[in-house]
Amino acid sequence: MLEIMLCGASDTDRVRNEFVQVIEGFGATPLHYLSGDIFHINSATASWDRNSTATVRSADLCVFVIVERYGEITWTRELREALDVGKPLLVLCLNDTYDKYLTLSRSILDVAAITDPGERSLVTALTEIERDLSLTIGKFQYGLFAEALRRQLGRLVQQALAMMEERNQRAVVRLLLEDPERLSPRQLAAATEIALDEFEQKNMRKAAVAALAARSACEDDTLLALLRTPEQGVQRLAITRLHHLYATRPVERAFIEEVVCVVNESDDVGLARRLVAALFAFGVDVAVPALESLELNDIGLRRRVAAALEEHEIELAAELIPNVLALAQRCDAAAGNSDWKERLREMIRRLAAKASAS
Repeated sequence: MLEIMLCGASDTDRVRNEFVQVIEGFGATPLHYLSGDIFHINSATASWDRNSTATVRSADLCVFVIVERYGEITWTRELREALDVGKPLLVLCLNDTYDKYLTLSRSILDVAAITDPGERSLVTALTEIERDLSLTIGKFQYGLFAEALRRQLGRLVQQALAMMEERNQRAVVRLLLEDPERLSPRQLAAATEIALDEFEQKNMRKAAVAALAARSACEDDTLLALLRTPEQGVQRLAITRLHHLYATRPVERAFIEEVVCVVNESDDVGLARRLVAALFAFGVDVAVPALESLELNDIGLRRRVAAALEEHEIELAAELIPNVLALAQRCDAAAGNSDWKERLREMIRRLAAKASAS
């Protein structure tokens, strides 16, 4: 059965009956330390800290309530435990208490200057909850706690149902990712969410990226987010499929420059190596200007750039030859001889001769 824990100072006994009424009305079991029904172990080494945090871990939902007083165990142990384990939680505060917090926090810049220790602890706790942890605080009035709690629980259920709906939609989309042509516009939007979801399985994200590339259905912002993802496999695939993911034609130079900037900032040399072929897929008129700003510190990358320039040499327009010469010379910057460098130097001589002739 669903278990919901009431967390707060001893003055939460003022709202305990309403809490029990609402929770039991939801068909759940209410937990509250004043009733002695929290998880506990009685022994010579028993500890309220350990018992309360153990209850937080076992509960399905924690409802943190501030009536008038500050409960140290609640805010230094239970809230921290709930956040650490990812426990769903609600935070409710009496209206008058919240107004007092606002007045004190706005009128006194230094919390240490608040003489009343209870008020000082209250301001510290609410400041951490609202400003540092960015948690939303619901308000209630005496006699209307049940209504406020019921409303907050309803919103939580609504969010849970929305997540279930999204999960069901994703389940259908996952079946269609191998056949992207069958994806509807709505399912393509779901595929975008899968591709961007940092908590989704890597292979599923890669399948979503491949599907978006197959349909040329990737927005610019989405593409940049994929290029910046910490998941290396997804990032590399986005570079490899760049020509299909970025569907804007003619290609906007500013966007390609941003892509190169992302690659330059990465520690993964594999991204830069993949970018070379991806850029030439757009054409030499796009690739050459973009490569001019690419960092060429890796010898493997320089070799790939040299090979690509040689492969596309016949496509070079006269106005690009000076740029290609500069790029080729950057690839030949380090000393040494090898087959690829000999071919590169031969190409430099050919291009230099063309430049002189023109």
